[in-house]
Amino acid sequence: MSQLLAVGLGGFFGAIARYSITEFMSRKYPGFPAGTFVVNATGCLLIGILMAIVSHKQIHSSVWVHKHVSLFLITGMLGSLTTFSTFGHETVSLLRNAEMHHALINIAGNLLVGLFAVWLGWSLVMLWIQK
Repeated sequence: MSQLLAVGLGGFFGAIARYSITEFMSRKYPGFPAGTFVVNATGCLLIGILMAIVSHKQIHSSVWVHKHVSLFLITGMLGSLTTFSTFGHETVSLLRNAEMHHALINIAGNLLVGLFAVWLGWSLVMLWIQK
């Protein structure tokens, strides 16, 4: 039961963050799904950082890798912050509206920036740990 609570609470905060960021970005950049892009890129950076911390042996026994903390942050918070389904919906909407250029930027941006962000997050933790 406590594991479900950790995931649920993380999901609550992640969903609020996602909604807030998406609303802010949609006002700032109307016509392009910048909010989804930002939450996905941010989530990728954070999961790179968190998974590096969780998997590293030197800090394996710390509070940061406690099962409930991992469930709260990774499964709950990042799981509801990031969104593949909204990315898919927004990209198809751009294509249906004949906005091929924006659709291709959205696809390439989410994929390339997302993968780079995961790598960057992981790499930053590894550099920090090695010092």
